[in-house]
Amino acid sequence: MREISFDNLKKFLNKNNSSKNNQLVRSSVSKIIDDIKKNGDKAVLKYVKKFENKKATIDSLVIKPSTLKKAYESISKPQRQALTLAYKRIHYYHSRQVKKNYKFTDKLDTTYSIQWNPIENVGLYVPGGLASYPSTVLMTSIPAKIAGVKNIMISVPSKDGIVSNLTLAAAHLCKVNKVYNLGGAQAIASFAFGTKTIQKAFKVFGPGNQFVAEAKKQLFGTIGIDLPAGPSEILVLGDKFSNPSLIASDILAQAEHDPHAKTYLVSDSKNLIKAVVSKLHDMQKYYQFKNANESLKNFSFAIYAKNLSKMLEISNFIAPEHLQVHLKNPSLVEKNITNAGSVFIGEQNTVAFGDYTMGTNHVLPTDQSAKYSSGLSVDDFVKKTVFVKAGKKTLSKITNETIELAKSEGLDAHALSIEIRSSKS
Repeated sequence: MREISFDNLKKFLNKNNSSKNNQLVRSSVSKIIDDIKKNGDKAVLKYVKKFENKKATIDSLVIKPSTLKKAYESISKPQRQALTLAYKRIHYYHSRQVKKNYKFTDKLDTTYSIQWNPIENVGLYVPGGLASYPSTVLMTSIPAKIAGVKNIMISVPSKDGIVSNLTLAAAHLCKVNKVYNLGGAQAIASFAFGTKTIQKAFKVFGPGNQFVAEAKKQLFGTIGIDLPAGPSEILVLGDKFSNPSLIASDILAQAEHDPHAKTYLVSDSKNLIKAVVSKLHDMQKYYQFKNANESLKNFSFAIYAKNLSKMLEISNFIAPEHLQVHLKNPSLVEKNITNAGSVFIGEQNTVAFGDYTMGTNHVLPTDQSAKYSSGLSVDDFVKKTVFVKAGKKTLSKITNETIELAKSEGLDAHALSIEIRSSKS
């Protein structure tokens, strides 16, 4: 972790967002998308062999239901209990988000009906290259089930052809319809276009690396997307009363997700910043967390702010995926936090609870996209259709003005479609 001013952090983020590396990612992903669009299964298998499993075959891209059941039966009793607890809490929280149809009539005689329908066919991306994420299966499948999605498909990458039994067990527990064994940009492209083996989805969901996020961006319009979630992020707000060891542990927990994970500490106490940096050095020496060293070296920042107001300004600018509030009086900041994916209040409420068993969703906006988007919910798996029926009173009231507006815009056929009806009434 390095200390940096707010102004220099802005420059770093702007530079990082337009870096040469990002341009290379865009180019690589574009080639993969074009190849899969043109060549289907042949291209898919080529990329799976290149990036995941040299021995892959077309048949191995589809994981059978019997394999999912076998994986569930193979995990330990404590693991099944943990998955079940997480399932129940996630289901409870998301079940409160169900949309209800409603109807109302205005002061004249126009009736409006709003009907919510589930998306029929979705693809869920579950990361698996760097670690096992059965929790992401739960976080994406459960709200889809609650929404009433009929066909839920999962795509999960393998490492040398091996997929975590825990991930497959979670898929069995959630009763998903299909599981495909592939990842990366090729998985998103396969869902977007469909191939002989992989069914086309209407919308894709789930977190992933920079290649997955870029594929979502490039394919939006061809397929719906939840949000282009990239590597994990955390921002910790701390003051002179905060515990440096707890803050360091929260930062390390996010840093181990990905070598590109971003971690931030914002504080009005220079002593706390020094203490946290020292604790991080000590913990890195004592523990060996994968990915953490590279993340902390390149994407970890401590920012001093002169007061609470400035701390909140910095936090809302960064718009972190996860915001951890370690302040003595956390209630002072709640109403002033406007840009964050999920906020964890109090030093005991570590983000790791939210990753697994808190019940809230861990698929959250990253890279400052919390300024305009929210975390995954049941809402993302449904769409609304509006029905409208106007009676004679309404039509009599709005006819002349509508004709006037249509003609003013130069759309004479619009006006004619109304005039014909009004002349017959």
